[in-house]
Amino acid sequence: MRITEPELLDIIAKEALIDRNKLVPQATLDDLGVSSMDVMSTLFELEERYGVEIEGTEMPPIKTLGDLSGFLLDRINGQGAPA
Repeated sequence: MRITEPELLDIIAKEALIDRNKLVPQATLDDLGVSSMDVMSTLFELEERYGVEIEGTEMPPIKTLGDLSGFLLDRINGQGAPA
């Protein structure tokens, strides 16, 4: 099952309790108040909803929402799955 960026941002907003309108790619996770616990909660929700496994240790350095969403979209949609 594929996920779109708007769907992903909706999930991030829900899990991190952030106004969806504030989620823009260039925003840093710190500026948004997204904690590591919010990221982990989002990963668990995505794993459950889309049937994928995403280890926190697989994640590259993430500073912005764009970094996070790009990694997650690639991973969930199969482009960044480990071999």
